[in-house]
Amino acid sequence: MALTLHAASVPVFLHYLERLDALVTLAERHEAGRAAGASLLHAALAEGMFAFAQQVQIAAGFAVRACCPLLDIEPPQLAGGDGSWHQLHARIGAVRAFLAAIDAERMNASARRELSTVAGRASPSFNGADFVLRYVLPNFFFHLAMAYAILRKEGLPVGKQDFDGYHAYPAGFSFL
Repeated sequence: MALTLHAASVPVFLHYLERLDALVTLAERHEAGRAAGASLLHAALAEGMFAFAQQVQIAAGFAVRACCPLLDIEPPQLAGGDGSWHQLHARIGAVRAFLAAIDAERMNASARRELSTVAGRASPSFNGADFVLRYVLPNFFFHLAMAYAILRKEGLPVGKQDFDGYHAYPAGFSFL
């Protein structure tokens, strides 16, 4: 069985968007128990980097950014514009609903179609398969990993199991 474009992307996005939503929930709960101060929504790894809320929005956006050109449709309007906890959950939910409704055959038919995109100030071109595998998935995971790393930096006790949903470790476990 050959791996299809849809199978290599949509189920991956759906799973990891579920993980991203779980990270947002953990962050929201953690913030509710903290003393007043700067919101985790605005926390970043370093100056000049996107904050947690933007990392979440961008990760979710890359899932849509992958599929719309392959389906030859305009991206839907997504919730999450204000970057509040509620809107981040709404954005992830909207993206998951959009992805779940994709016609796999239509998406798979675009595997060899040439696509151009904007990457910062560059304008790379890819065939559909390379667009997803070499550009969109790495960018999606970059922003997901940055959201996770921000939570670690801010002291949340998240681990690999929170990131991928497959690992399991006992409470308080550490490799160090």
